Amino acid sequence: MTEGGQRGLEGELLVECAGWIWEQLQEEGFFLAGELVELVLTTERDMGIQGERLQFIAEALELEFEARGVVGNPYPVNVALILAVLSWEDEFLGYAGIPRAES
Repeated sequence: MTEGGQRGLEGELLVECAGWIWEQLQEEGFFLAGELVELVLTTERDMGIQGERLQFIAEALELEFEARGVVGNPYPVNVALILAVLSWEDEFLGYAGIPRAES
């Protein structure tokens, strides 16, 4: 359980994670809206797939975003971009001591 009775990556912790991921991606040369990072994190949880392998999650999210008409500019919202977000999410979860399956 996290602070305030929350379990896993939700609420303020999710927002903090998304902001941190966005900063890491900026340093890597990815320029995207922070809302896109939050969308990845929330959608994987809404779909209940956050405990799956990263490649599976990225492919499922790419299909979901295509179905929703979500596009990115200047970078497309594709598996590579989603994997970058998910990889940094793993780093954050590790620092927070939260197993991905419980996030």
